[in-house]
Amino acid sequence: MTVLRSLHAKLLISFLILTIVPLAATAIYGDFFTQRTLSRQLLERSQNQVHLQSQSIVSAFQQAQGDALYLANMRSLDALRASSVQDDGLNSLSDVEQDMLIYASVRPMYLRLMLINVEGKEIASVRQTGDGRVRITEIERRADHAAAPYFTAAMSLPRDGVYIEPFVFENVPYVRYAVKIAGGVLVIDLSAQWLLRSLPMQPGADQWAVIDRQGEFVVYPEGFDPAEIAEYIPRMLTADSGSFETHDSVIVYDTVYPSRLVTDDGQTQSWVILRHTSTEVLFASIYDFYQLAMILLLGAAVLAVALALLISYLLVKPIKQLELMAIKFGHDGEAPRLPDNVPNDEIGGLMRTLTAMAGELDRKRKDERRLIERLINAQEEERKLVAYDLHDGLLQQLVGARFYLGNYQEQFAADMPELSGGIQRGCDALTSAIVEGRRIIEGLRPAALDDLGLSAAIEDIAYSTADLAGWDLKLDLQPLPVEPEVTIGVTLYRIAQEALNNVRKHADAKHVTVTMHNGDAIRLSIVDDGVGFDPGSFRAAEPEDGSTRGLGITTMRERASLINGRCEIFSEPGAGTRIYVEVPLTMDAPARKHDVIHELTMAGWMEEDEQ
Repeated sequence: MTVLRSLHAKLLISFLILTIVPLAATAIYGDFFTQRTLSRQLLERSQNQVHLQSQSIVSAFQQAQGDALYLANMRSLDALRASSVQDDGLNSLSDVEQDMLIYASVRPMYLRLMLINVEGKEIASVRQTGDGRVRITEIERRADHAAAPYFTAAMSLPRDGVYIEPFVFENVPYVRYAVKIAGGVLVIDLSAQWLLRSLPMQPGADQWAVIDRQGEFVVYPEGFDPAEIAEYIPRMLTADSGSFETHDSVIVYDTVYPSRLVTDDGQTQSWVILRHTSTEVLFASIYDFYQLAMILLLGAAVLAVALALLISYLLVKPIKQLELMAIKFGHDGEAPRLPDNVPNDEIGGLMRTLTAMAGELDRKRKDERRLIERLINAQEEERKLVAYDLHDGLLQQLVGARFYLGNYQEQFAADMPELSGGIQRGCDALTSAIVEGRRIIEGLRPAALDDLGLSAAIEDIAYSTADLAGWDLKLDLQPLPVEPEVTIGVTLYRIAQEALNNVRKHADAKHVTVTMHNGDAIRLSIVDDGVGFDPGSFRAAEPEDGSTRGLGITTMRERASLINGRCEIFSEPGAGTRIYVEVPLTMDAPARKHDVIHELTMAGWMEEDEQ
């Protein structure tokens, strides 16, 4: 039983017990009882429905035959036969048409009523129009039926004999009743669509069709392929009713006898009505039962899973809390608090140890941050003092020296013209030294950073460096809604200053773009089209060529890292250089870990290389 010592194995065994037992019981019950019983009941129900439908059609046929005999004995027909005067004959014919019109109006299943004389001419007729109304057929539309087979067959019958013509197709299928009367034939066209109005004649799983004695399909729904069940037609024509199954469907059929007249081939006139149903539809209730069983089975499985999850939750919850505490401390840098209801076991002891350790690390981190701020502030103060000393001391002495040389030149220029050129060169050298000194002072502590803010300071140093280097400068500096902390602003400014000086000294660039955006952090990008270099070839130490570019790159990265920011450099020889800097808005923000390439692309800072 070594396997059961594993928690995973115990949960797995419990799950199998709670799922396999209901599954086996459901399968046995379904195979031996449910399927057989329900299948038999559903098949009997389908047979009853088909039989009821066939009886409904037979009733409609009998009603149509009775209506035909009733119309054959209308008084208006007797009056028409008795009339001898032409005007009276026309009046009687009009009465017949009116009676036929009224009768057809209350029998929407009749498409047409016709009175045909012994010569086969249509002398009175009413018909249904496409909008469902009944109208008297125009004289010019009345046809000659002398050569029609049904007319010949009806004329050969005794008086009041009824001839039924199978399904006729003229736009719509119908059944024609022809009654032999004195002086001609009375015809009723019964709509087959009306007979089959309750059958689903649209595409679907449950399909109805009608077959004549010759095995031809006279009515079937749209989308139904008669060839699918053609092999079963002889079987349906040999019996009055029945059912059988195919590989994926069930066919139930019944025979309809519109009349007991015997045809010329000695067979009774009849049609077969069939219902073709897929097993999925017919046995849907069985499938519903299976679905219910599956739901119950899944319920048992869900219950087993829920129990397993509950047990695992109770066991793993302290471990998860410990993991989340460690993740939060690593991501946010904040010391986690000890949760309530800490268990008094090994995991609880580990939680307490982690909390104490995180608190100590957080305290040291805060001390380190304060130290960094002090170092940066001290460095800036030292720069400021050096700038003041240069401005008030050395720079003033240089200005004084230039002043004295200028006065000396004015006093003795006429007497000693050979010294005037040398004195002027000395004044020019002092002027250049004064300008350079002022530039150094501005670099040590830019006034714009204190007076106008970070954006203006970066703009000022970018323009001043561009003037010295002769660049074509493009600026896109987004205004900052709130100035960052002093430490953040000074550090970002120093990074920008170092980057621009590196471009001026080493890149040999013609175009430089400086972009700064802000959001959840401040992002600075400096792009040039200079000679480029391999960033991996530079280390913290100075390169072999004696340049300080490697030291400058390291300085920029370390400055960004000190304030939980980052500095990334992208460059290739001959392809220019791109410097990306991202710093937080406050010193308390955690270090950011995002995809720099993705951020540069989304910000639109990598479009120049792609164009």
